[in-house]
Amino acid sequence: MRDYLLFAIIIGIVPFILKRPWIGIAAWFWIGLMVPQGHTWGFMRTFPLAMVIGLVTLAALLMNRDRRPIPWSREMILLAVWVGYVTLTSVFAVNPAGAWDFWVKFMKILLITFITPMLVYGEKRIITILLVITASLAFYGFKGGLFAISTGGNHSVLGPPGSYLSGNTYIGLAMLMALPLILVSARLFYRQWVDFGIPIVKRFSRPLGLGLYAVFWLTVISVLATYSRGALLALLVITPFLLWRMKHKWLIASLAILAVGVIGITAPERLTERWQTIETYEEDTSAMQRIQSWGISLNMAKENPVTGMGFGYTNMGYDWWSSYANFEGSWRHVLSPHSIYFGVMAQHGFGGLAIFLLLLAATFLTLNKIRRTAIQHTGQIWLAEYAWALQISLIGYAAGGAFLDVAYFDLYYAFIALVVIMWRELQEAPSPGEAATQNTKDNTASPASPRFPDFVATRTTDQNESK
Repeated sequence: MRDYLLFAIIIGIVPFILKRPWIGIAAWFWIGLMVPQGHTWGFMRTFPLAMVIGLVTLAALLMNRDRRPIPWSREMILLAVWVGYVTLTSVFAVNPAGAWDFWVKFMKILLITFITPMLVYGEKRIITILLVITASLAFYGFKGGLFAISTGGNHSVLGPPGSYLSGNTYIGLAMLMALPLILVSARLFYRQWVDFGIPIVKRFSRPLGLGLYAVFWLTVISVLATYSRGALLALLVITPFLLWRMKHKWLIASLAILAVGVIGITAPERLTERWQTIETYEEDTSAMQRIQSWGISLNMAKENPVTGMGFGYTNMGYDWWSSYANFEGSWRHVLSPHSIYFGVMAQHGFGGLAIFLLLLAATFLTLNKIRRTAIQHTGQIWLAEYAWALQISLIGYAAGGAFLDVAYFDLYYAFIALVVIMWRELQEAPSPGEAATQNTKDNTASPASPRFPDFVATRTTDQNESK
């Protein structure tokens, strides 16, 4: 039943994409982040949803005039440089076949990143994309939070099977990056910052906001229940920023102290044990694997500081990989850099790492400008608040990514596209004073030529005067 329902949704959405290509961008993010085919058991489980939606969106882009030029901001320029650099390192990769195979997959993500600013513009489209991304990951926060509560935290929360987010570490980081977006989306509806022009949404705006507040806390529980140390550390990093923007932060802190100190509510034993391994990392196999992998990545970058080893170097086998190790261990080896920084360094050398960090820093600084100036410049509260949310998400990505191999996570590149779009929105939107002046002119200006019903009234008046 689920297979047929999903198939009907995909077939039904195609005509809308052909008419309005930007809907294809929303569908792409929904499929890439929520992975609806992962919840089916029949023919749709292996159906190439992303390819179908991507091709339809590209066709609609070519056939439709509803598009804008690519805004060549510093982020887009750095992204283009990033494309060129990873292409160069793929030419000199130690595993050419594996490198070009991953290069093709990565270029598909970047193609959508470049297309998104062409099709998404204006308040309602931007907010729709933000809400689609938020809802796609909030679904797992809601589901995982209820699962953790019902099982007492005795089982790990996992992502959709057969997807990039299937592992506990990856879904943990994805939900963590969605946390600030869920919080701001709750405020968006509860405080009614935007009029969506849909009566039912306006009528139930406050209940929707309250529901999203509940989903926020369920997502916090869900992140903890992944038992991913990378996600736990990232949550610890962003928690002060989240609490600082909350209206009742002292009440929340007091309730937490009351729950732990008086009522006796404690974290599951498995979670506390997992947390304690951070302090005793020398005794933990997984932690020592990471330290070994980081040393290997550094040694690879030293050998090839400009081009690195290229994509797919981990497929060269353990003997080749371990020849760069500083020490050996008795554990089961997983050939992974376990870090966005060391991973990029090993794959693309110090030059690639510099470009990657510049792109991350430029994106963060642009968000900071939007956050500080949006309300004053345009009066758009939602623009400033979502800029803040994306900033905190990037902080979580940078912190959690230090322990996870997520340098090519499509959510991160979706954020880059959104930053470019939001910056353009800030630059083009009129200030509150200009908007009010324009509305006054529109209301008082006389038409250049008679129009219905003006010419009817004019003729009636003339006839009365002639009598």
